[in-house]
Amino acid sequence: MRIASAILKAERVGIRNLSENLSKLLNEGKPYVITDHGKPKQVLLPYDEMMELIDILDELSDPETLSLIKEGRKDIASGKAGIPLSALWDEMGT
Repeated sequence: MRIASAILKAERVGIRNLSENLSKLLNEGKPYVITDHGKPKQVLLPYDEMMELIDILDELSDPETLSLIKEGRKDIASGKAGIPLSALWDEMGT
């Protein structure tokens, strides 16, 4: 999942640095982990990535989608071949 890996790799920015450079950081259009005394407090995501994340969460809360995931897990547990999640996202165009 691109968003999760982007957050894990995101640059950390202290609150003071954020307030002093907010415009510059927003214009860079990349995710940041906002820290307070070195501890993560918030995540700053570009709008498009946040909307993508919301879409994914909506899809994963759909009962039909959850049923398909459960069925796929059973198939894989019984020895049937599965596909990596990244390939599924690519196939879906996300």
